[in-house]
Amino acid sequence: MRRAALLLLVPLGACATRGDLQDLQSEVRALSARQDSISAELLRAVSEARRAALDSLDILSDSVFHFRGTASGSMRQIQRELQSLDEVVAQFQRTMDQLREDFVLQGQQFERRLEQLAQAGDSVAGGGEVEDPEPVETTGTPAAAQDLFDMAVTNKDRGLHTTALAGFTRFLDQYPLDPLAPAAYLHRGEVLTLEGRLQDAITDYLEVPKLFPTSDRIPAALYRAGALCIELEDYELARQYLERLVNTYPEDALAGQAREKLDDIP
Repeated sequence: MRRAALLLLVPLGACATRGDLQDLQSEVRALSARQDSISAELLRAVSEARRAALDSLDILSDSVFHFRGTASGSMRQIQRELQSLDEVVAQFQRTMDQLREDFVLQGQQFERRLEQLAQAGDSVAGGGEVEDPEPVETTGTPAAAQDLFDMAVTNKDRGLHTTALAGFTRFLDQYPLDPLAPAAYLHRGEVLTLEGRLQDAITDYLEVPKLFPTSDRIPAALYRAGALCIELEDYELARQYLERLVNTYPEDALAGQAREKLDDIP
């Protein structure tokens, strides 16, 4: 604008009066001021637009962050529900396994009862005399004790640990002083060891020398208790049980193994 105004002065310079020149200069200054005002207005508009864009970007960022937080919370809730569902399914599976083992145990008891009835029938058919049944004690008869013990051993050998533990426990509760009781403690201790319950197994093994001081199962019980104590790093008790075995039963086959373990104790 200033350049255009100056160009107008060239052809008019010869005839323009001093007043005309002053008027023209005033108009040029006015145009320049207007141009500066327009530029400032444009700058303000651009600045406001920039601030508005930044505000919109902040709002969008907050919205995205909120959405991500909501989605993350939903995912955590879903994961918790899935975990709860897994626990319910696991509990159901454990219940089904227990029912299956109980069913197997009942089936074995039924089969043994049928065999006993069949043998009794064959004896009568062969002309044998039928003896009067012996008085039944509240804890059961020796035959029943043998059946219960054999059934528990069979279940242990088949890997049915829960059923085997229940069988040995029932046997020891009903026949605590039966000649098979020391063996039952050893068997139950073995199952407890397989289940990772080492301290409970040690307790069972120590019941043998405590309750049956003349049993020939004592060396095995002391050896197993000592070996488990070594595994639990209770070396003082391990040394106590193994030394008792070596000193009390020096001729037993396990005495040599006990000496070797004693030498290995730190």
